[in-house]
Amino acid sequence: MRCANCGGELAGAFCAQCGQAARELRRPLRSLLIGAAEDLFGFDTRLGRTLWPLLLKPGSVTKEYLSGRRVAFVPPLRTYLLAALLFFGLFTVLPTQSPPVYVYTTGSPEAAQIKESSAHGSRVTIELPQHVWFGDGKFQEVSARARANPDAFALTVYRNVPRAFFLFLPIFALMLGLFYWKGLYIDHLVFSLYYHAFVFLDFAMLFLLGRASSWLPDLLERPLRWVLVLWLVAYLPLALRTAYGGSWLKTVLKVIGLGVLYLIGFVSIGLTFILSLALVTF
Repeated sequence: MRCANCGGELAGAFCAQCGQAARELRRPLRSLLIGAAEDLFGFDTRLGRTLWPLLLKPGSVTKEYLSGRRVAFVPPLRTYLLAALLFFGLFTVLPTQSPPVYVYTTGSPEAAQIKESSAHGSRVTIELPQHVWFGDGKFQEVSARARANPDAFALTVYRNVPRAFFLFLPIFALMLGLFYWKGLYIDHLVFSLYYHAFVFLDFAMLFLLGRASSWLPDLLERPLRWVLVLWLVAYLPLALRTAYGGSWLKTVLKVIGLGVLYLIGFVSIGLTFILSLALVTF
């Protein structure tokens, strides 16, 4: 039997020359739908073999994937996209009551008052610069609209958060390279994708737990929340030690260094990117 795509000899479920699956297109609708779900989302046995160790065995999926045993797992980029889609999709499907939003410019008469009042209450404040060095005329126009419609501008900012996290994936991989310089960049990128996929899954569970607090007893809800938060904190050092090796002392010191770099990088790059993109698209 020959491949319908390139004419090569078939010796299994896939063509050895072009990689096309040896599957008949003309088959029952149910079979087509199942195949489409597998192709788009990886909803086959790989999903379970990826998610459980990703959640419960930090670093094991990355280590197995980089060792060459890749066919058993959902690829890192697809895993990240699925986790991010789940997390950010929850906010769309299950919206929450948002606190008041205030948009102001640096040095404006209301800036000090907003800062002081925000320290004593639950509110979101977005501070914009008075001027920018390029395209200041357009910026002033958008800045005025943002101050006049703070809720709409905050929604635009929120919609750009996933893009900022995606931008930060290769940056986090570069940070890993500073501490694990013997590894290749692709190794660090795989770790970054799987690690952030776990973070989004953990956040998604925390979000769902918060929505369930209205009917879930405090005796159960609070311990579960603490478990998820503590596991989020403990996950990174455990994952690094599994994937890269090294002593516990060195791993902890590297985690501290990564945490500092991540915080500085996200504040200086991530938040700037989010606000800049929001101002362009608002």
